Amino acid sequence: MAKEQSVEQDFDLSEDRPLAGEVRTFPLGEAWFFSPKPLPSARVSEGGLGESNQILEINDTYMDLGQSNHGKAFQVQLVMLCITLALCVVITIFVSIAVSNQAVHGGFLPALFFDLKEEGGVVFLALLSLVLVLWYAIISTSLNKARQKPIRFHRQRREVCYFKTGSDTPIIVPWEEVVSWVSVYKGFTGSAVVENVTFGIALPDTTGQDYWMFRRPISIMEEGQLHWEVIRCFMEERPEFWATPAGNENRTTFDERRRQIIDEFKSSPKPFFAMSMSNPTASYFNLFGYYVFNMMSLWKLPYLVAEWDSKISMAKFPPEIDEWSKPLLEEEWAKPSDELRKQKAIAEKLYKSGGNLKDLQKLIA
Repeated sequence: MAKEQSVEQDFDLSEDRPLAGEVRTFPLGEAWFFSPKPLPSARVSEGGLGESNQILEINDTYMDLGQSNHGKAFQVQLVMLCITLALCVVITIFVSIAVSNQAVHGGFLPALFFDLKEEGGVVFLALLSLVLVLWYAIISTSLNKARQKPIRFHRQRREVCYFKTGSDTPIIVPWEEVVSWVSVYKGFTGSAVVENVTFGIALPDTTGQDYWMFRRPISIMEEGQLHWEVIRCFMEERPEFWATPAGNENRTTFDERRRQIIDEFKSSPKPFFAMSMSNPTASYFNLFGYYVFNMMSLWKLPYLVAEWDSKISMAKFPPEIDEWSKPLLEEEWAKPSDELRKQKAIAEKLYKSGGNLKDLQKLIA
């Protein structure tokens, strides 16, 4: 596979600062900028953002943005399902061989013990290797996530606090200097062209000459706009426009979901069989499959791991940031710049008239 590049490697934010609404085209793709001077990327209605698993904590003063534990339980479920299936296959093979050789060894159990003695050690090491590799992936992803502190957005100060990767030194920068974009670029796999989409945030350092970049792969352009509006609406709009935290996965949510499934299943007659990959209440067969899947993935173990993932990811900020994070008197709140107010009014008028992000570039430039 050819080495992939991203368009972020091609633009220099220090020498050639972008504008909100700007679109930069590159040989590999293009980047759509939402900030600096953070502008809306689309028309947003009250409550339109819904829940977001980006939000770790939110209140009237600040919002912590990072990676929640959503998806961790499913990761563990898949790992345990693979391990359980591998174990079932091994048991089936040994039992089948023992049945076919029981006449030679004078019975089923002697044949089984003989086969385990001959081949069991190698099979055990193979299974152990599989378990260690898969659980290494689970643990390492959680530990890597825990090493990066969340980005804290203080709406009253209109400032952003972040920590460079692996650093415990906080850096505080003005909100209106934050650069955000969605890049769309293409990579060649050798047999096909694959489109890649990335949401990015660039935070200036204390000198303003360099940037620390945070990137997240996304599936489509609109997902990047949603990520951006979660941040921008918290900093710029009334609470009615804010997204809400999606909440963590834990054993309680597993129990609640299971009770919800049972209640929904009992609410009306169900067929014995109906094809549905996503709805465990569609039939008796689907409900049976739901329980088999969860039992083979060791029931609540995945959610216990998700709780551990959430616990180690809880940010511990230094005392000076705890002080910085305290609420201010309303008369002390920082105000948006005049330039931002003017550009935001232009953007909102454009979106109300049916325009979109591409049209914004012509008006702001």
